[in-house]
Amino acid sequence: MSNNKILIVEDESIIAEDLFDSLTSLGYQVTAIVYSGEEAIIAASEVRPDLVLMDVNLQGEIDGITAAEKIRSRFQIPVIYLTAYADENTLRRVNSTKPFGCIIKPFEEKNLHTTIQIALHRHQYDCLTNLPNRSLLREKLSQLLNEQTELSEFIPVVTLSLDRINRINSTLGHHIGDLVICSIAQRLNNCTNKINLVARLEAAEFALVLEPVKDKQDAVKIVHSILEIVAQAIIVESSEVYLTASIGISLYPGDGRDAEDLLKNAYTAMYYAQEKGGNNYQFHARNIATNSINKLAQEISLRNALKRSEFEVYYEPKVEIKSGKIVGAEALVRWNHPEMGRVSPGEFIPMAEEMGLIAPLGEWVLETACRQTQAWQAQGLGPLRVAVNVSARQFDQKNLTQRVSEILTETGLDPKYLELELTESLVLQDETAVSQAFSVWKKMGIRVAIDDFGTGYASLSYSKRFPFDVLKIDKSFIRNITEDRQNAAITIAIIQMGHSMNMTVVAEGVEDEQELAFLCTHDCDEIQGYFFSKALPQDEFEALLKSGKRWELWKTEEGKRKMQ
Repeated sequence: MSNNKILIVEDESIIAEDLFDSLTSLGYQVTAIVYSGEEAIIAASEVRPDLVLMDVNLQGEIDGITAAEKIRSRFQIPVIYLTAYADENTLRRVNSTKPFGCIIKPFEEKNLHTTIQIALHRHQYDCLTNLPNRSLLREKLSQLLNEQTELSEFIPVVTLSLDRINRINSTLGHHIGDLVICSIAQRLNNCTNKINLVARLEAAEFALVLEPVKDKQDAVKIVHSILEIVAQAIIVESSEVYLTASIGISLYPGDGRDAEDLLKNAYTAMYYAQEKGGNNYQFHARNIATNSINKLAQEISLRNALKRSEFEVYYEPKVEIKSGKIVGAEALVRWNHPEMGRVSPGEFIPMAEEMGLIAPLGEWVLETACRQTQAWQAQGLGPLRVAVNVSARQFDQKNLTQRVSEILTETGLDPKYLELELTESLVLQDETAVSQAFSVWKKMGIRVAIDDFGTGYASLSYSKRFPFDVLKIDKSFIRNITEDRQNAAITIAIIQMGHSMNMTVVAEGVEDEQELAFLCTHDCDEIQGYFFSKALPQDEFEALLKSGKRWELWKTEEGKRKMQ
């Protein structure tokens, strides 16, 4: 006998009764019979059937096709249409909803039964790999746990995510990515007899229910073999592909007594394995779960922070060495969390990048900084330049150069007072996109800077291809520059190279008078760092501008400077 629950939606009572009798004789459970599209949506919500048999031509405001679309989109319940006759337009509408089947009235019981079985199978199996999907996994895992009588052994539940599958999709195409996923699915299904069930959850994620084990080490041996199987080369359409996986493990009964808890805890452990760099496994642990909950809460807060005006732009002064005057500032974003207080950029910037929020956040910083710089200039506080960092995610936007232009127009800032900072890694990641944007910005009069210069592997090669206006020496070379001969030699070479290519050279992270004196002696153009001022909120930076703070060159051979 089948346990599948079916909802009948049919406005002709005689046909509805025939359907009820046929389904009952075939072993199905009819949860309800309703007669309109409106009733169908309500019934689907209340009884949550496994399948809906839906008459196409229902009377009332909502016909069968519209009701079916709502039921599938809201509740993910498969629908089989019933129809005696339909014109071409109706058939096109039926096909556009991608139904799980269509039964022509009058029907034969065997055709009814076959169509229902195919629909239920399709709904519970992943269409790409033909593995059980999430709903069938939960059903089978729940059944397995209900049958478990002895608690002397553990049942390991494993979730597995393929590391960096997006790299394959972006370089070789989604078609190859799908073939790779199918290949991994086949391997997992056949790799060992110690696996009870393999399911595909979504994208490149799988779940496995292992055979009961006596201790954790038995589960570890199986998981090691799974990692090895995944890591073997995959040949697809003449391409050789290598993958690794991140695995999370929960154990019944200690990590959960039902399917939902076991899968959730395995997921938590899998995410921790991803954070550890992938190609490893992690068991569920309460402290990991707590950290994941905290991270989830922080992600939710971050997603709402822009709407709630919790971000603030700070300004780090850029000072000209020869005059000692502030000539500009770098705009830096800070997050003022209502409960946690100030959140470190090193903590929330990577999170924003991971969540896809860095592009709107970067655009907000750019607009805020341009608007404020224009306001300071209008107050007569000098022809300040403002520098804003551009992230790789912002380059993923097709309209980046257009938005920069629009923001300058909206804020009224002259393009020559805007400086966009790109990192070496960004330039190397997508030279074509950078080159196109670079050309547009140069024509507009925007200055372009290369940030953290010297930390990458191809500094000299790309600096020839891209005529940057500004070269920023990474602070790692400035630190202990008077004592570290290697850092000193590298810094001198960078300054000379920058000047030979008509670039303004800026030293980051200047923290004491000795470092400043060295940079002055070797003709560096500008500095920024704690020695002059840390990054300041808008009102404090404005007060600094109004104070006229600067340093004055002492007429000594060391070129020392003092604050005035």
